[in-house]
Amino acid sequence: MHCGIEFEYLLIDRTGPTAGRIRDFSNLPFTTIQPLLERRPGRGDPGLASGDLGIRSGYWYLEGDERFLPDGRFHTLAVKGVEIRTPPAEDVAQAVARLLAIEQQLSDQLAPHGLGLGIVGFNPLRAIYPFDPPLNPWQQALRQADRGYDGSHISTLSYGPDINLSLPGWTATHALAAARRLNRYAPYIVPFSFHSPFAAGALWPGYSRRSYERPRYRPAVKLYLGAAELTTWGPRSQLLYPARLPREEGRIEFKAFDALPSPRLLTALCHLLEGICLADELAAADEACDLPLYRRAALTGFDDPHIHTGAREVLACAKGALLRQGATTAVRALAPLEQLLAERRTPAHSLREQYCAGGAMYHEGGLVAAYEQELTTTRLPPSSSTPTSPLPAPP
Repeated sequence: MHCGIEFEYLLIDRTGPTAGRIRDFSNLPFTTIQPLLERRPGRGDPGLASGDLGIRSGYWYLEGDERFLPDGRFHTLAVKGVEIRTPPAEDVAQAVARLLAIEQQLSDQLAPHGLGLGIVGFNPLRAIYPFDPPLNPWQQALRQADRGYDGSHISTLSYGPDINLSLPGWTATHALAAARRLNRYAPYIVPFSFHSPFAAGALWPGYSRRSYERPRYRPAVKLYLGAAELTTWGPRSQLLYPARLPREEGRIEFKAFDALPSPRLLTALCHLLEGICLADELAAADEACDLPLYRRAALTGFDDPHIHTGAREVLACAKGALLRQGATTAVRALAPLEQLLAERRTPAHSLREQYCAGGAMYHEGGLVAAYEQELTTTRLPPSSSTPTSPLPAPP
């Protein structure tokens, strides 16, 4: 199963009197940060869509809310952070390795400017993202016509990975069944990724403000199809989107996870999605967003017996499907998820403990730092599905 990863980061001050400060739309103008990131790899990669504005080109780019002038010309970007996307890889291990290599390049480019990366699921300081100035009529019309702007007041505050999977040879029928299955069981598996237990600079009552707020506005799953298949299947499903490139056809994009603070957890969740796609015994697939269930999970995590039982059953089915495929490496990579279930913990537990001990409200540094730490820890057994040191050369 081919895999590609999109991963969003906070930008933070690494050095100086404001070290640790979050940089975003409130204090980082687009015109200031954009020139610092212009020199980036992958700008000529024909396998990646770049968007009509050219902002989202290459293997990293600024992420945020696009603002336009009354005549429709681009004006600025309300910056929320920076996103890395990997070119499609042959398997999960290659995709994670490419993400680490690109992240190292990005960190090296930011460092001379005193900037670094942080990981969290929702902006821990901002109460709201204000439309400043208010949306003009042209922007209002654009957002009514393009569902990609739905909930931008929330998406501009939230961060997380998009996991892209595709299996060559799958029909649209198989791909849609897998996408619906992922959509149905997402509320049970998102606690594995919870990493946003703060709101407006203080502790939030639950473990994931992101999973409490975002599902109301943004899809958990997208399936990209070519024009001919979209004509046939489009009227039957709200999960379908037009493929922008031939390589996108049949791609399933899972968007519901919070931020993931370690490569081992990222690897485990990629394989969990892979197993769910293959687990035909998981029934009751549908396209509805069960917002009450998302919010229940966001508040209680695995302390809730229903969420815990559902996650355990989904993990068992995914594991069985991977075993039937002979994917023993993928099965071993699921160990961190089994441990979280056994302990009824989420990544947000560790983040809350860090904050209560006087630490930051986000995971300091990127995945590379966590990866290097994982190489020396013995708390979890090493997985041969995660890359080995040294980091590979960037693609």
